[in-house]
Amino acid sequence: MNTVTDAFVDLCLRLEITIELSAQDEHYLKEIFHLVLMLTLNGRVVGRTDLLSRESSPGVWDANEPLMLREIVSHFTLSVYGEIGTEERQLLASGEVYGPDLYDELGEPVKILLDGHEDYPNMILKTKLIAADPFDITQPLSAGKPSYFDRLVRRNSQIRSDSSAVSSSYGYGGFENPESINIIIQRQKLAANLTPDDHPEKPRRLSNLGSSLGARFQHLGNINDIDEAVSHLQTAVILTPDGHPDMPSRLYNLGTSFLARFQRLGNLDDIDNAILRLRAAVSLTPDVHPEKPSQLTNLGSSLRARFQRLGNVDDIDNAIAQHQAAVDLTPDGHPDKPELLSNLENSLHARFERLGGIDPVDHAIVQHQETVSHTPDDHPDKPRWLSSLGSSLQTRFQRLGNISDIDNAIERHQEAVNLTPDGYPDKVKRLNNLGNSLLIRFRHLGNLDDVDNAIAQYQAVVDLTPDGHPEKPSWLNNLGSSLRTRFQRFGNLDDLSSSIARHQAAVDLTPDSHPDKLKRLNNLGNSLLIRFQRLGNLDDITNAIARQQAAVDLTLDGHPSKPSLLSSLGSSLRTRFQRLGNLDDIDNSVAQHQAAFDLTPAGHPDKLKRLNNLGNSLLSRFQRLGNLDDINNAIAKQQMAVDLTPDGHPHKPSRLTNLGISLLTRFKQFGQSHDVEACIAQFSVAASSSIGPPLLV
Repeated sequence: MNTVTDAFVDLCLRLEITIELSAQDEHYLKEIFHLVLMLTLNGRVVGRTDLLSRESSPGVWDANEPLMLREIVSHFTLSVYGEIGTEERQLLASGEVYGPDLYDELGEPVKILLDGHEDYPNMILKTKLIAADPFDITQPLSAGKPSYFDRLVRRNSQIRSDSSAVSSSYGYGGFENPESINIIIQRQKLAANLTPDDHPEKPRRLSNLGSSLGARFQHLGNINDIDEAVSHLQTAVILTPDGHPDMPSRLYNLGTSFLARFQRLGNLDDIDNAILRLRAAVSLTPDVHPEKPSQLTNLGSSLRARFQRLGNVDDIDNAIAQHQAAVDLTPDGHPDKPELLSNLENSLHARFERLGGIDPVDHAIVQHQETVSHTPDDHPDKPRWLSSLGSSLQTRFQRLGNISDIDNAIERHQEAVNLTPDGYPDKVKRLNNLGNSLLIRFRHLGNLDDVDNAIAQYQAVVDLTPDGHPEKPSWLNNLGSSLRTRFQRFGNLDDLSSSIARHQAAVDLTPDSHPDKLKRLNNLGNSLLIRFQRLGNLDDITNAIARQQAAVDLTLDGHPSKPSLLSSLGSSLRTRFQRLGNLDDIDNSVAQHQAAFDLTPAGHPDKLKRLNNLGNSLLSRFQRLGNLDDINNAIAKQQMAVDLTPDGHPHKPSRLTNLGISLLTRFKQFGQSHDVEACIAQFSVAASSSIGPPLLV
């Protein structure tokens, strides 16, 4: 009779197990082998929980529920004394083990392929035979073939980061349950820690670990994860010799991690390092390589991010070139083509916003419509393409004011939301996009349902986003803006108080170096300004101006947001002047509006709004000092804004009204009849308009 004894697993919490089998039960050797394999690969057992605990079985498993172990295996030693038959030998040598009752993290049956093991590099697994030569599976099976140890199942743990990973998320690499990525990271950390620096597999294990940490950061927002990711990926690059075929992918992963950290913290060193690594990856990758377009588009996105922070035109021109190259290398019909086109559109749009020129939005809409029309509803990318189409339609509406564009944008965003399953990482972004379009339509048409629906979408986004997530401040900012907008229409002070609270929370959660800090400070200032206008508390206007001045001071000249921030500051200074009469405030207001106008390129959609604001401040100064040049300049600016605003544009009525007020003011001062006639004409056209915001601006 042969007896199997002294089989034990050395876990992190050392558990000793003894198995006793009678001769007639030696078929359990194969089952034990499967069990051992599962412990080794997964650090836990799923399925076959009754393998050796059945009452009918003579086997004894001396432990408390040992088959449900969840600890991570640090090393495993199995010494089997007994006869292992030909079948088991063939099993070891074949490279395949079929585990019919083994399951992966998602509960799916797995076919275990013994094709290289990466999880536990220092694990010792030996089988000692009686009446046969010892068989050490850490040694090569035969000349020219890897050892059995090296051919153990290779877990597909590397999380790939592609072009959508940077703009939205890395993804969980196919694991819907976040616990899956936690298990993977535990295994990868153990593998990396157990691997010496001079081991050839060390760089790959560190790279896999870094990518997984980056994926978890994108979903949960823990800054320690992205810091660890960057550290491990840097070490992986350092340990990878020049000329190694994996060097481009490791540089790419490092670059996208630097970019992700920049997007969260705004450190300029990170965006510079991202561009440096991504350029290196691109230069080392041939055009025929399937990953080249992803590398190019992420390089383009990094250059665009730096342009949006620093305003260097060379960066945005280079970004467009990289995106265009990515599109050119991707054949029509490829599933990544629409996203690459969308990234190109984003950079073209960023350039247009800053410098004017030819608006790229019409071309983008045609591209998105074609993609959507050829994509079935059950295709996983359909919601993404619908969302991109909705955003482009919204942009064109903001340019030209055609109501059908914003109606269509809302429909596309609603379809994208409906097609996105609950719990999917991009669901919150699509809800946010829907809220954006609803809020924009409300601002132009004044339908109460639109603003209520927008606030509902934003509130859902905030509620679905955990504290610490990198997007939480952005969602709070949007919710605050929508509440402020509803207050401006209906005057409920609860809305305004909630708006200020949300904006303050967004500011508090945003690091000082983050590129969106300025915008969030400005929005907080705008809400404080409005409360001052309603309640007259001087602390509110003082705090509003302080926040907006800080935003301006922190913004470099040439930054694309500088004109908008200057304009907001100018409006607040004018408001304080109207309350307190301090001439320094109105002089400063005119200066800020003039600078905002001068920095806005011709053709920019906000050029006319800034022209109109400058006219309003000149009018206020004239009303105090009576300087003829001020009223003449105010009317000239406002007349230009009216003339350049197309009929049917939602801002046309408010600009006509402002011009009429200035003409009436000059008439009262100088009594010229043509001024009052022109004033009546402006008011008449504005009053007869069926579009525009519900309140005078």
